[in-house]
Amino acid sequence: MFRKAYWLAASVAFGTAGLGAQAPAPETWGTSDGYTTIMNYRLQGTNSTGQPYTLFHQGGAGTSCHGDPSAECLGYAQFEVPDGARLELLSIWGYDDTAESDLHWVVMQNCEPAPPGSETVIAQGDLSQSSGDFYAAESLNDVTVNNADCGYTVRLRLTDPGDPPAGYAIRVRKMAVRWSRQVSPAPAVATFGDVPTDHLFFQFVEALARSGITAGCGGNNFCPDEPLTRGQMAVFLAKALGLQWPLPLSE
Repeated sequence: MFRKAYWLAASVAFGTAGLGAQAPAPETWGTSDGYTTIMNYRLQGTNSTGQPYTLFHQGGAGTSCHGDPSAECLGYAQFEVPDGARLELLSIWGYDDTAESDLHWVVMQNCEPAPPGSETVIAQGDLSQSSGDFYAAESLNDVTVNNADCGYTVRLRLTDPGDPPAGYAIRVRKMAVRWSRQVSPAPAVATFGDVPTDHLFFQFVEALARSGITAGCGGNNFCPDEPLTRGQMAVFLAKALGLQWPLPLSE
C-alpha cells in the first residue's frame, strides 16, 4: 500500500485521462475568501494529435507524452468556485530542472448559449526557467463567476520537449484558485418601503430578501432600525448557512 501511494505521489505529472472529470466542491466555507485546489492527477491530457496521454516522471529521464517525446502535451482541469464569487489568483507549484522545457497556462471561461467552440480567456502566463522547485502565480482579473451559464477550466501546455532526459522535465504538483465571495449587486427597485434604493444598507437588505432569508417585519417593511431578537437571529443564520444535521438525532 505504501509503495503504491508513493508511486502515485512521485510519478504522476499530469495524471490519467479519466481522473479529472469530477471537480470537487470549493474547500472553504463560512468566510468571504477561499480557495479551490487542483491536484496534478485531476488533469485530463491530450497530445498534439488529440490522443489521450499520461505523463509519468521516469526517474532522472524526465517525462514523455504518450511515448512520443516530440509531441506537445496539454492538460485540462475544470475547477468549481461559489456562484457570484470573484476570481483572484491562480497559483502553480512544481519542479523544473531543464531550460529546454517550458510551461504555459491558460484559464478559460466557457459559457452557453454561445457559438460552438467559443471561450473567453481570463488569464494566461508562461514559465521558462531552470531553477528546481518553482511557484508561479497569475492574476485572474476579478472575473465574477457565473455557474448557471458557464464553466471554468485551467489548461497547462508543455512545449520544447526535446528528447529525454532533457525534454519534459517539468512536473506540476498542484494548482490553487483563490476567490472571494461577493454580495450581489443591488436591484433597481426596492423590496421594502422603508429601505429605499438610496438607503445605506439597501444592497445588503436586498441580498437577504432575494435569498429568502427574510420577508421583513410586515406591512411591506423591513424595520431596519428595530432590534433583532435571539430567535430572529437564529432564523437569519440558519437560513443563510443552510444549517443541517444527520437524522435521526443520536441524542
